[in-house]
Amino acid sequence: MRNFILLLSFTIVSFLFAVFTSGEILYYISFVNVALLSLSFLYAAIGILSVSIEIYIDSTEIYVDDKVKYSIKIKNKLFLPLAFVSIDENNKNFFPIATNLNPFQKKVIKRNVLFKKRGIYTVGPITVKIKDPFSIFQMKKTVNRRYNIVVYPKVYDIAFDLPLALDIGGFASRAKQFEDYTNLANLREYVDGDSLKKVHWRISAKLQKLYVKEYQHTALSEVVVLWDLYKNHYKADDGTIDEMTAECVLSLVKYCLTNGIPVRLIDYDTNRSLAQCSRVKDFSIIKLLTLKLFPIYEMDFGKKLFEYVSGLPRDSTMAVVTPSVDETLLKVLAQVNINQNIAIFYTNKDRLDEKTKNRLENLGIKITSWRDMYEGVHMEVQYN
Repeated sequence: MRNFILLLSFTIVSFLFAVFTSGEILYYISFVNVALLSLSFLYAAIGILSVSIEIYIDSTEIYVDDKVKYSIKIKNKLFLPLAFVSIDENNKNFFPIATNLNPFQKKVIKRNVLFKKRGIYTVGPITVKIKDPFSIFQMKKTVNRRYNIVVYPKVYDIAFDLPLALDIGGFASRAKQFEDYTNLANLREYVDGDSLKKVHWRISAKLQKLYVKEYQHTALSEVVVLWDLYKNHYKADDGTIDEMTAECVLSLVKYCLTNGIPVRLIDYDTNRSLAQCSRVKDFSIIKLLTLKLFPIYEMDFGKKLFEYVSGLPRDSTMAVVTPSVDETLLKVLAQVNINQNIAIFYTNKDRLDEKTKNRLENLGIKITSWRDMYEGVHMEVQYN
């Protein structure tokens, strides 16, 4: 633009001098300048029309620490050689690329990008700029198509030691609310106090005595996942601890659903359920939620835990996933009347001190180091 203004100004001045002085040379100079401006404009205009751009991406869904390969193909479709071509990916991690294109030439720019954090990343739009040989005019073309690359936390195929009673997925209970009406266990004679709803009328009529149905007393243990998103617990974090915590949550949910254990993920902000899942195919719901949940909240995790525990049903299993077991959390755990099975999964890179471990043990709370879990397992990460 600067060159254009200078040349245009010089053309106008030389033309005015030619008019007032009748100088033949000045006319020639002004006409040459006009021709130069016109040809430069045509060169840039034709050049930008002759360029085509295509983007190819090998994968749009990956996991943290995976790489994505993508390429940008630029082609000159006409006979005009393009001396000054700039390709801008609108990505702060990459500088614009300066190149040239011969007639009908095609060039491919290849990228191999490593993603260290979960989230949704965008490739595009791509902007191509063409200049004439004198850098007087610049034309640009933008390919507005965007490609989203979804990066999930890593998922480990690891067995979690959860404090569930009896068999995985169920525990014995004599409470009426845990009777499974699809599984008949026994028939017995009617006694005072039995509900008439349980009378087996067909058998009673046949035997001339009242018989009532007894059902299996089983209940499905639900794992309630509390994900610590208190931002002060991640102050010195470069993103590693946040990702470790997210992958622990996701691996835990996968283990539960694979083994038929329902899972409920709690919203840090409202203490309400973000998702309740009971089938393996529900795993994708939790995967998507991990892309939206980050440690941005001001309220202390210990206080959030205290708020939530009071309303948690008996016989639930509570899985607390946190990178910090501080004094506030220990005091809350000591104060609340915990009727549930509880387990803490510690996701910090630094090991927990023995004093804190002993205090948790005295409270009857099991704590597991997530780092020890995945470092001790020699198997491939599975991305189901």
